[in-house]
Amino acid sequence: MRKYLLTPFLLATLLTGCAPKVVTNMLTNEWPATSPDSVYVFNTDEEPPAGSQTIGKVKVIDNGFSVNGTFERVLQMAINATALNGGNGLQITEHRWPGHSSIHRIWGTMLRIPESALIKEKEPENKDYSVLENLLPPDEYEDYMKYRETRQFYEYEMKEYVKQVQKVQEIQKQMPRNIFRLSVGPTLMTSKYQVDNHIYKSRVGLDILFDYDHVWKSGFGFGINYKHNYTSFDEGIKTRIDYIGPSFVIAPQISKTCRYDVALGFGYGRYKESYGGLSYTENRFAAMMRIGLEWRVAHQLALGPQINIFTMSMKKPEGIELEKNDTYGIQHVGLQVGLRYYF
Repeated sequence: MRKYLLTPFLLATLLTGCAPKVVTNMLTNEWPATSPDSVYVFNTDEEPPAGSQTIGKVKVIDNGFSVNGTFERVLQMAINATALNGGNGLQITEHRWPGHSSIHRIWGTMLRIPESALIKEKEPENKDYSVLENLLPPDEYEDYMKYRETRQFYEYEMKEYVKQVQKVQEIQKQMPRNIFRLSVGPTLMTSKYQVDNHIYKSRVGLDILFDYDHVWKSGFGFGINYKHNYTSFDEGIKTRIDYIGPSFVIAPQISKTCRYDVALGFGYGRYKESYGGLSYTENRFAAMMRIGLEWRVAHQLALGPQINIFTMSMKKPEGIELEKNDTYGIQHVGLQVGLRYYF
């Protein structure tokens, strides 16, 4: 039974090159993270102590671009993964030397060893290293002291990393799963619009949007989106667009009170044009994209702005000539603000 400690050379290689890929398959997550220095490593021909519990599997493999894949490095990555998932033992089950791959690759079992079976190797506090200074050559003593400093720095970084992981997990727990939003704001028609001989290159209208999003813990989700747009022109023509359809949503949580979202949807669009007592209606396929940011102001309420991009192709009337690569339809870019309700 041996412990593998991080060397200064290994720390340097961790900071350079493309790292090999670490893959874990957990059977349980009941144990808190431990220190990598507390992980005992068992070779393929060694047996772990009786009563050891298997908590998962780990492998360190080539990601396709890996370099600096020494055995010491990939072993340390497996140790780090074991510690992060609450293990204090690692049983190496397979080791493959560089061949088809340019790096060492290892497979192992992550263990939870009973405290009673561990050999405790605690270094005495306030240990006097003057004896070593007198016994070792100056260069060896200096290297050893640098190693101790490097190890302490590494352990500190690992603790900070674990804190960050726990912070992210805590934020994920507080993420809203269901969001209903109401947004209102101006929209700019970016497509050309011809009325008699007058061509509008842009026109400001009004958007009213109702959205429902369901977001999973991963930050991905789906939504249902409804949009109503109203635009009027100087000649007395009024246009109304109604859109409804599903969407794919990405909504990561930035902090406990702030989150952003991106939604991409395709659905049914209804265009209505009216002038006096006359009207014309067209039903077409449409697409929308939403980019939003919001701040939670209460347990279930948030406020925030969003950008909404909408496009709908339409049937080209006779007599209308389009330039090369142009399409006939309506395009809007809007900026809205509104209320979000979490439930």
